[in-house]
Amino acid sequence: MQRLTKPSFLVKLPAGAFSLVLLPLVVPAVAKAENPAHVRQLLETRQCPNCDLRGANLMDANLFKANLAGANLEGAYLAGANLFGANLERANLSRASLYLAILVNANLAGAQLVGTRLTLSNLVNANLSGANLENAVMKGANMIDVNLTAANLRGADLDRANLSGANLSQTIFDRPPGP
Repeated sequence: MQRLTKPSFLVKLPAGAFSLVLLPLVVPAVAKAENPAHVRQLLETRQCPNCDLRGANLMDANLFKANLAGANLEGAYLAGANLFGANLERANLSRASLYLAILVNANLAGAQLVGTRLTLSNLVNANLSGANLENAVMKGANMIDVNLTAANLRGADLDRANLSGANLSQTIFDRPPGP
């Protein structure tokens, strides 16, 4: 009877070592690009024009009437945030998550919202004139009386969005808006 032996190229690793070696390959690195001083300034004063808030976690933040004009919020997590009356003019919110966010009376004129998730958000009376909402997801969003003059909605998902009373003059669609 021949005895089985382990090949010489196998090395015995301590328990858990295999997981630690593969972890960086399986879990992508989460880049924290936001400026912590800007996040602190925003939360303390609600004034942060032109701030670097890329990738910031602002879930459920109370940003009532915040001034974020020209701020970079690309990839930021703003689910459930209160942005009632906020100034987000020319802000970059591309690929941000605004699921269930309150954006009533918010100014988003000229804002970049490419690929932004606005599912079930409340945008009543918001100004989105000239905004770029290409490939944005706005499923079930409340967009009553919203101003979308000259906004880009190419590829946007407006399934079940309420656009009653919305100003759609010069708005760019690649397909007609749903009922």
